[in-house]
Amino acid sequence: MRGIIIGILVAALIIAIIVFLWPAIMAAIGAVLGFWAWRQLMIANTTSEKILYGVLIGVGALVILSNLQGVITVVIIAAIVYFLMRNKRKPSNPNTFDY
Repeated sequence: MRGIIIGILVAALIIAIIVFLWPAIMAAIGAVLGFWAWRQLMIANTTSEKILYGVLIGVGALVILSNLQGVITVVIIAAIVYFLMRNKRKPSNPNTFDY
């Protein structure tokens, strides 16, 4: 009996998390989609690729805007991605001399 009650409480907790965090989850998916499409747009060569990635950026923005309650999560994820990507940038070459 105790196990059944614990199972019901765990299921209720999972459902509550999904219900309350659904806007944040969807906004995060929109942010990831937009960020990925932006990175691909920067390296796209053909016009059709640029149109496709531009549309994907628009879809990501619409997903974020339709879930405005999850914007705080998107900001946090964007900050995390920024700080993770910041360290991957090419450092300047310290062996060069400025005359």
